[in-house]
Amino acid sequence: KATVSVLYWKINQGEMKMQLFDFTKRNLAANADEIKKEVRSIVEEYSGRLDVIRKRGEGFDGTFGALAAADAEASFRSITCVLPSLTSGDQEARKASAEAKQELTLMWSSAYSCPTLYKALQAYKENCVQDALDEQDVRLMDVTLGKFRHSGAHLPTAAREAFLVYNTVASQVGTQFEMNINEDVTTVEFAPSELDGVPASFIAALPKTPSGNVAASIKEPVRLPIMQQAHSSETRRKMQHATQTACGATNGPLLDKILEARHQAAVAAGYENHAEYMLRTRTAGDLKTATAFCHEMLEKMQKKLKEEKEVLEKANGGKPVETWDVAYLVEKVKKESGIDTEALKKYFPLKQTLNRILSMYADLLGLVINEDPALPKWCDDVLTYTIRDLDSGDHLGSLYFDLFPREGKFGHQMILPLAPTFTGCRPACCYMGNLSKPEGDEEALLRITEVTTMFHELGHVMHCLCTQSKYSILSWAWPMVPWPGGVEQDFLEVPSTMFQQWTLEEEVITQLSGEVDGKKIDLETVKKLNEKKHELDIVATYSRYYAMAVADLRMHSVAKASSQAIYRDTMKELINVTLQEDAHPSASWYHPVIGYDAGYYGYGWAEVYAQDLFVDFKQKGLFDKETGRKLRRTILAPCATKSAPTMLHDFLGREPSKEPYCVDLGIAGC
Repeated sequence: KATVSVLYWKINQGEMKMQLFDFTKRNLAANADEIKKEVRSIVEEYSGRLDVIRKRGEGFDGTFGALAAADAEASFRSITCVLPSLTSGDQEARKASAEAKQELTLMWSSAYSCPTLYKALQAYKENCVQDALDEQDVRLMDVTLGKFRHSGAHLPTAAREAFLVYNTVASQVGTQFEMNINEDVTTVEFAPSELDGVPASFIAALPKTPSGNVAASIKEPVRLPIMQQAHSSETRRKMQHATQTACGATNGPLLDKILEARHQAAVAAGYENHAEYMLRTRTAGDLKTATAFCHEMLEKMQKKLKEEKEVLEKANGGKPVETWDVAYLVEKVKKESGIDTEALKKYFPLKQTLNRILSMYADLLGLVINEDPALPKWCDDVLTYTIRDLDSGDHLGSLYFDLFPREGKFGHQMILPLAPTFTGCRPACCYMGNLSKPEGDEEALLRITEVTTMFHELGHVMHCLCTQSKYSILSWAWPMVPWPGGVEQDFLEVPSTMFQQWTLEEEVITQLSGEVDGKKIDLETVKKLNEKKHELDIVATYSRYYAMAVADLRMHSVAKASSQAIYRDTMKELINVTLQEDAHPSASWYHPVIGYDAGYYGYGWAEVYAQDLFVDFKQKGLFDKETGRKLRRTILAPCATKSAPTMLHDFLGREPSKEPYCVDLGIAGC
């Protein structure tokens, strides 16, 4: 281990160039026993290395450098323990993995709350000659000490111990909350006649019940087509009710317990509430600013929201529109305007569309992306790719796609970091999806919304794999993994949200389109898709999103929260939406327990920045390579080695503006 540390630091100083940490040798399908053995080894070794720093750490290499090396190796090894909880078909492995993730989370929280370690690092920083360090070394010191303070290392003993106890409770309960969603198998039984309007091939693919009916999962690939196409309002109501009550009995009380523990931890740390505690590390800065942003956007949307509600009511024959009718009526209006999203699927076969999007990213950013079947997998369905730099040929990282649902698998979509970036290690990540799996030899087809999601998620991928950081704590990560790292949480979505704007641009969608009967998607349809890309989006998406963001902030700013009541009351107050009786949507809402606590507003916050960045591409050309390389150089490659405001200014050359966001949505000026 001493030899590894010496080599690590020699590489950092540029004395040698090699890859010490080979991700291709990681065990990505560990069983329960292997997971338990590996997590014990990681914790023991990490603890030992921290003891050395505490007892005799000197100089940069013996303090900040040594901690960074310990973090890097532990982060690299952790995925063996963490991944199975999200992907394994073995329930025992999933359970052991969830427990291992909790143990690793506790390991890092204990390390970064250690006052002895904090004082040793602080003492070095106060007395060091910063001129002898490079920009990343200085950034490492600032970020590391900030994390120690955020973890309570500076607090008096009693407050620090209380902070750790409450945080541990919140983390442990959060792990169970997440597992409950992953393990949920709720279905709704329908007679085929109740699904009138839904394609017969879709109905035929659903599991059959003993009574001859079908069982429809509430997972998005099944739920969304039913909500959009089933003619029966009662069918849609039943599906919505099942979705919004899923996990309510188990996770409702757990979420309230998490919220209470988080509040107590924040108070112990000297903050008024958990929202204020979390927002100190984000670009918004405080609860007042984040809340005001959400209310500002909701206010600007009121006129258009009213207009769109009137359109839906007209489409509903003048009858009041229930919440479970919205998706169906939106789809109906779009069809009447010449856009049939279901019919357009045939132009977007999954594998072809995926490879064409990857090719666009490669051309824009100066990459070479090739499929690499030799990489280790945890499931036969997984696709694997290797990414290299176009100019140098250097290996940049590895990319995995796990796109179809399985029992026990994570039930949403995300990019999961598999390995961080640091000297001696290239990153890896996985696109975790839940697309409808095709039957037999048929190829999976993507809806336009799914193509947009793919652009978005692959934006995260490029952020992860283009990162150039000496230290893992400054590389791409987010709290879905236990190791420390990542940009400010409300900046995390900026690159991905900017890239999703590409989807409906004419020159992009025509390149993406496959051929049907020798013809690509016609230009008239392409123009309509672009012109109407936000048609009814305020009523269907944005108003609900901002209300949910406010609900999240409210849940995390009171001493004892009823998450169900806060969510219900906020929806009614802000957008006049009445939930069904006993509905508890927040009980199956991943975001508050996977790192977006008091941070759901960050999607909208990031989209404001993203639209401003996109303007640069619109002006200079969507595929302008110089602008693409500039984005890679100023925002993707630095990752957390620079602050979010610095990176934005480096790309834009000015302060960001809200105006492009408002213009894009067609709402009141900003």
